[in-house]
Amino acid sequence: MNDFLNALYHFYNDLSSAIKASVVVFIILIIMTLVIGLRVKHLDYKKTPKGFTFLMIMLVDMINKMMIPIFPKHHKKFQPLLLTMFMYLLFANWASLLGLTAPLSNLNIALSMSIIVFVTIQVSALIIKRPKERAKNLLSPNPLFLPLNLIGEFSTPFSMGMRLFGNLMSGSILAILIYHFTSYLGILFGAFILHPVFDIFFGAIQAYVFLNLFSIFLAIAVED
Repeated sequence: MNDFLNALYHFYNDLSSAIKASVVVFIILIIMTLVIGLRVKHLDYKKTPKGFTFLMIMLVDMINKMMIPIFPKHHKKFQPLLLTMFMYLLFANWASLLGLTAPLSNLNIALSMSIIVFVTIQVSALIIKRPKERAKNLLSPNPLFLPLNLIGEFSTPFSMGMRLFGNLMSGSILAILIYHFTSYLGILFGAFILHPVFDIFFGAIQAYVFLNLFSIFLAIAVED
């Protein structure tokens, strides 16, 4: 058992700081999901939930209601995945508030989000619409458009991942410039105003925009 724990420790220690932060985010999400799930399971329906449980119930309800117009037929199939992606991106963007490296500052992690989007869209379309119907969609409106349609299938998820990486890097560069030109005043300004704005507010916006884009492109592929 000790050998296994030592090997696990050395494996974690050899990871990059961004991947370490991503692992921490996953652990936080797992613990939070288990705690909220147990609270909801034993919730008295006659009483209004309070605190963090209430906020999470409202968030899940908001996501579910947002998905129904986008996925009239298949919203129940994709709600768990989309909510998981949204929560991961939200907490990943907030990781720097805990002194961790923002996971999406690592290009590999950002592009892994692109791979998840691409695989989800293609596999879901093949399962729901069947290969024949999927091929028909790729050949529309004319078989000559097949190369352009294929480029679109690859470029859309790739651009979504690069967008996450680019937005995070641009915010970091802007913060560095402010620190450089304003000296100690900039450090105080950044600690109390800049970081909360970029990490909390803009981080939530990025997660929400990614959720909307992923939902729309997935719905185009699987809905009639």
